[in-house]
Amino acid sequence: MHNIFLYNVVNIKSDFSKLKTLVKNTKFILIGSPYCLDKLNQTNKICFEHIHEISRNFHEIDYNEIEQIVEKYVKQYGAQNIKLFTNEDSTQIACAKLREKYGIVGHNTEIILPFVNKVISKNKLKSKVKLPKFVEFNKTLYKNNKTIYLNELVVQLGGFPLFAKPIDLVSSVETHRIDDFDNLEKLATHALSHEYNFEIDEFIDGELFHCDAMIINGKIEFFMIGKCSFALSRFFEGKAVGSIPIIDNELFSQIKLFNNQVFKILNCPDGAYHLELFLQRSTQELVFLEIAARTGGALITNVYEKVFGVNIEETNYLIQMGLTNKVTIHQRNIYAGFLNFPYIKGVVQKIKKPDISIDHEFLEFVKPNDELYQAKNLLDISCSIIFWDKDYNVLSQNFDLLKNYQPLELTTNINDIS
Repeated sequence: MHNIFLYNVVNIKSDFSKLKTLVKNTKFILIGSPYCLDKLNQTNKICFEHIHEISRNFHEIDYNEIEQIVEKYVKQYGAQNIKLFTNEDSTQIACAKLREKYGIVGHNTEIILPFVNKVISKNKLKSKVKLPKFVEFNKTLYKNNKTIYLNELVVQLGGFPLFAKPIDLVSSVETHRIDDFDNLEKLATHALSHEYNFEIDEFIDGELFHCDAMIINGKIEFFMIGKCSFALSRFFEGKAVGSIPIIDNELFSQIKLFNNQVFKILNCPDGAYHLELFLQRSTQELVFLEIAARTGGALITNVYEKVFGVNIEETNYLIQMGLTNKVTIHQRNIYAGFLNFPYIKGVVQKIKKPDISIDHEFLEFVKPNDELYQAKNLLDISCSIIFWDKDYNVLSQNFDLLKNYQPLELTTNINDIS
């Protein structure tokens, strides 16, 4: 068997040497973008029989580029001896189409679409769970009568503020808060210049949570909830984004029940899921935001590995391969969280590590004299921190402190560097 793994936007968080020991009589093949391959460590590198470099695309991986590679393996070894695996939104549809075209075992496009296209998932969930009011921006109707269309859209969504985002881009690329009609017109003009489509939503004021689940044989075998520091779009304003777990049993049960409803309605097949929702401030109702058929991004995998001793990305692949029927947790009696700090426009003068007594790992991805642009996606990270403690109150207090911390000292002019 030849197992082909696709990485487009993100880097590998699995230890493939562990997977190798569990998967007998098989060869691993990696198709990855330069971003992935630049971060590929030697331990993982030697696990792959072949490595193919492809271009990186935040919308959707280049299908034709991938097909040329996969087709060679299909012709050489037969479709029955090929499997395609991914843990990214941007590669899911390409994998599904290739499976359909060449008769490769695995999920088809119809199964995958609700977990890639935000409008499709919302339409399936409409009237069954609480959603923000939303519309898919209609470029044709807008071009036909711009002012009337936008006025009708504002009325339909209940007025400003609004929130716009592409229906199928990753890492919060091209997300926009819209506070008035002028900004809505700018967004509409902007949308016409892109091939991808936007949805425009009612703005939800509330607390953001992410939920991470593993479904095996139709049952939830792993479920965790993280409370986010800020809405992810605020990363582009300079805010650190990350999360800590919640320990409120009543809220945990409420959110898990909400997730179960979503999983049931969307008929989620086995694998990993990452769901985001708001607890609306004014009504205290849970509001669905989006769902993806993958593990959580950022440092969520690292946090769960530290707390539970399980790598959820590796587990997701084992589930897809049909090699596990449970998620084994090694509870280490600690709580952990993380924060990612964004690029801030300017020239780095100094990086200030936070002075905290809690156990932590502080990671630096920029250095003095680096000239930065303002963060454009969630991977534009200047520094990260993972922190942990046996006392949840201590963890929470440090989270509140760190989420407003700024590790970068900057100057706005590169010529100011002494």
